[in-house]
Amino acid sequence: MQTIRSINLQKNLGDVLRTADVETVLVTNRDQPRAVVMSAEEFIRLKTAAGEPVPNEVRKSSPTLHRRIADPLGYDTRDPGYVEQTASDALDGQHADEIAREIDKAMRRWRLR
Repeated sequence: MQTIRSINLQKNLGDVLRTADVETVLVTNRDQPRAVVMSAEEFIRLKTAAGEPVPNEVRKSSPTLHRRIADPLGYDTRDPGYVEQTASDALDGQHADEIAREIDKAMRRWRLR
């Protein structure tokens, strides 16, 4: 866990947010713990593990964009549950045509077809 003094938080906010994507950041004031900064994904994981409701504002997100094109399968990759849903759908044969098209596009982009 990294630590930052509250007086330095504003000028280093970008670094703190990037660090919070990887690990929690402790914010101190006068050498006393004041706050903890963590990624939204970690917050969701902790709330879920504790059996507590996750506020809707935290779950609010838009589909992942790639080159300004929404995910063709519509999965919200900011919600960790999408991994299980994607795997389950693939095993059930759902989205087979869309997946085949995406694979074909990738293969062509990498000149493998």
